[in-house]
Amino acid sequence: MTNNKLIFIVAGSFSLLTNIPRLIFLFGGEGEALNTILQISVPDTIFRVLAMFFFCFVVLKFNLKWSRRINLKYRTIVSILMNIIAVVLWIQFFKLVNLFIYNTNEYTVAPKLNSFSYVFVMVMLLVISKAINLNNQSKLDAIEKEKLKQQSLQNELTALKNQVNPHFLFNSLNSLSLLVREDQKAAGKFINKLSFLYRYILQGKGQDLVTIKEELKFLESYVYLIKERYRDNFNANINVNEHCFQKKIPTMALQLLVENAVKHNEISNDKPLQVDVFDTDDMLIVKNKLQKRTGHIESTNTGLINLNTRFKLQMNRAIEILKDDTYFTVKLPLV
Repeated sequence: MTNNKLIFIVAGSFSLLTNIPRLIFLFGGEGEALNTILQISVPDTIFRVLAMFFFCFVVLKFNLKWSRRINLKYRTIVSILMNIIAVVLWIQFFKLVNLFIYNTNEYTVAPKLNSFSYVFVMVMLLVISKAINLNNQSKLDAIEKEKLKQQSLQNELTALKNQVNPHFLFNSLNSLSLLVREDQKAAGKFINKLSFLYRYILQGKGQDLVTIKEELKFLESYVYLIKERYRDNFNANINVNEHCFQKKIPTMALQLLVENAVKHNEISNDKPLQVDVFDTDDMLIVKNKLQKRTGHIESTNTGLINLNTRFKLQMNRAIEILKDDTYFTVKLPLV
């Protein structure tokens, strides 16, 4: 609820509550003696209801809105003084109205009750204003904390993405160095493909999520680089339905999984490696047969931990990792 709506509701509530006795005696037809003492009439009651409403409106508006323009150092003192001045002015205003309506200077019960009502209402409004301001400040603090949290998450995400790019470049240059010695013409084409891949990386640096269609195009180029090194000993079987193409995943997610498969498995004439990429039940699956390298050192799974963290930060979902004696499978959730 906005402050303006709250001001109207509180002002209206106090206006009615402070004038309930008058309304009851005016329309209830009882308490004639009290009616005479309080000098109740329809014009007078309407005037008092409206006057109390505008008094509450002004006090609340000042304490919730206008007082913010006052220097914080003097705000409390100035606010109290202004509220007291408002009460005094309103009471004097009522004395003039009393004189005009009833043509008397006598300070009867009605003005005394009226003065007490305004002082009491002012105190209540100060308490309510303080409570509302504390509540608003609490909300602002919560929003600020959420912004800081999001900024922290974004910084963490940027750091994670920055870990991917040097790792990818290092492995690509290793492949290129081997290819240069074997086939310089193929190495030239390899360099062109590699430059295309890095254009994709740089252009998508500001993007956290990319479509499956974009990621598959990037993956196909990456697979080309791997096949240039391993020839027919490596193959990627990509079979993703078109209805998934506009769904999104973190950038370079597929490339990282294929790279992991190449890094941790033996690839030779006797043991060619195939990586399958396919979709099922709103999940993108990357699966490869386990064929550990000779002298294989146990992986720290840094790449997978990195990828899982990115999915949690960007999609609020975790990846699924399945491993048995035959296959290593990673399931990526889609959005």
